[in-house]
Amino acid sequence: MAAMVDVPEISLTSRVATMASMASIGMSYQPGLLPRSTGDQAILTGLTSAVNYGLVATTGAAVEGIATAVVGRERMQQPGAAAATHAIAHAGAAAAGVAVWRLLPRRPGEPVKRAALRSSAWITALTGVTGLLAAGTLGTAELLEARTGRNFRRLVGPATLALATAAAVGLTARNRRDAKRDLLPPPVDPRPLSSQAAAYEERQAAKYEQVPPLSRSLLFGLGVSAGLQGAAFVESLVSEGIAHGVRKAAPALAPFAGLIGHATTLGAVGAAAVVGLEYVNRQADAGGAAIEAAYNKQPTMLTVSGGPGSQVPFDTLSREGRRVVNMALSASEIQEVTGKPAMDPIRAFVGLASANLVDERVDILMRELEDLGAFERKVLCFCSPTGTGYLNYAMMESLEYLTGGDCATFALQYSLRPSFISLDRVSMGREQNRAMLHALTWRLRAIPQEKRPKFVVFGESLGAHTMQDAFLHEGMSGFARAGVDRALFIGTPAGSGWAARWRTDPERRDPDGQVVEVASMAEFEALPEEVREKARIFLVSHHEDPIVKFSPEVAVDVPAWLQEPREPGVPRGIRWRPVGTFINIGVDLKNSTDVVPGVFVARGHDYRADLAEFTSLAYDLPTDEATMAAIERALRARELEWATDRVQAEQLQRASEALQRQLAQWGISDSSSSATAPVA
Repeated sequence: MAAMVDVPEISLTSRVATMASMASIGMSYQPGLLPRSTGDQAILTGLTSAVNYGLVATTGAAVEGIATAVVGRERMQQPGAAAATHAIAHAGAAAAGVAVWRLLPRRPGEPVKRAALRSSAWITALTGVTGLLAAGTLGTAELLEARTGRNFRRLVGPATLALATAAAVGLTARNRRDAKRDLLPPPVDPRPLSSQAAAYEERQAAKYEQVPPLSRSLLFGLGVSAGLQGAAFVESLVSEGIAHGVRKAAPALAPFAGLIGHATTLGAVGAAAVVGLEYVNRQADAGGAAIEAAYNKQPTMLTVSGGPGSQVPFDTLSREGRRVVNMALSASEIQEVTGKPAMDPIRAFVGLASANLVDERVDILMRELEDLGAFERKVLCFCSPTGTGYLNYAMMESLEYLTGGDCATFALQYSLRPSFISLDRVSMGREQNRAMLHALTWRLRAIPQEKRPKFVVFGESLGAHTMQDAFLHEGMSGFARAGVDRALFIGTPAGSGWAARWRTDPERRDPDGQVVEVASMAEFEALPEEVREKARIFLVSHHEDPIVKFSPEVAVDVPAWLQEPREPGVPRGIRWRPVGTFINIGVDLKNSTDVVPGVFVARGHDYRADLAEFTSLAYDLPTDEATMAAIERALRARELEWATDRVQAEQLQRASEALQRQLAQWGISDSSSSATAPVA
């Protein structure tokens, strides 16, 4: 008899979790910051459902464990007692969750722990309501079975499935309606588009109209729910097996055996995810260190790292470092575009392989700048790269065009991985930038004021984060202390502590109004004249850039950008939900850098379209309209040319490797392969 009761207890938990996860399918159809493809929607729906299942399964097991401990396992074996007890327990959980939610209203600047507690209350209330429905269905079946003697329990599964399906259909229909209502046209750019850019804009605009029909959405949701049912069945079997072992080994823990089983199962999934992430990190490190065929030759310019005039070994520059130095403009290329005399610009880069310690890399870069004559140039630009070591070529080339090559751009690498898996390297990047700034400050102070170069800094994405946080506890005074004249940051992540503090209280952090944050040149020009004149620290952040919006806090608290009044570009149909909104914006990250070489569009995390103008503005390097137009054309042409060269070099390398493998299979050596073929 005990065994018969154990199964409903565990299956009820699984049913509750399955119902909640199926209902969450409808929530996954909320609009995002960027358009989603069918594949993206599949990822979002699957993740949303799986995470909700895990949260509700664990919470529900805890609620039912407490109820069993209070009532006692013997009483729970009586007909209808288990369902009634679970119904009361889940009703209490729902009431407690709502009470805590109301007792902890949101406060500006509140601690994350308070927000997390409020979100936990929301999840508890959701679990309670869903559990009450499931327990009510089970109790009804048990009562009917007791009165008629017929087996009504077999209808519990279909009944709960029908309830969950109804909720999923309703939520899906509502969110599809919101998604259509919130269709956003591409950002308006007053400049005429090239034919390639116009075609790209048309393709992007079409994505905004790819809201699937309701029938397809429901069929897709049913497919996901079927998969969830299977996964829930497997998870239930595994967790029940663990719970059975707990009951036998530790009878005192029997009421919480179900909770232990679910927690262990989900913990194993989490551990597998961590192991997978470690594998991804190792692969990413290997990929970041790999050298592209287009950049396997040492540069010939005397003013770049790795070249004939450099003390930095070319083979220590990594993939991105080799790109930086090989793509430097020459004096003739600059003069051809601007029509003015020019010189070869300086580009210095020190990779992770150049030295093991931060201080050693800083020392190498300082000596490199001295050797290349950087402190005799008009502008010094210290850049903080993204996770892989990438530096924005459009900004560097714009700076070189605007200064006639009379500039030095330099950077220190702190990671080889893409930014989203380089968050554990932020502290290294921050400390490395601080050390470099300290060294630069003393070197610049040794130069007479009238001969001292203009010192500016730049950061994009994670590079903006690591550069800004070098001044984390100093606010604006840190820039003045380091001798930084001006700064340009594009796509600043929400995780930047310096930016977050400024955004929370700009009057306190920047009493002189030297920091501005805008999404476009048009927004900057719309600012009052006195604000524009004071600006010298520029943050360019697109409203629909998920990297600017995405942070762990979104999982437990309503972010400022989802509060009223909302920013332009943020769909009104996005409703904040604990964890769910975090997953929604997380999936948007995948499309944030969807770019086409040579086609500059101001959207998402692509800032190339306005970058030349912002480089001119932020660094106070004015030029005439004709020259700026020529620079814009050259930037696009060069990017497409380099991208084409990379593809061609990669294809040639693959063809050469395939040829060598085939010759090896034939037993032909490299020397004999050059022999003249017989003539027929």
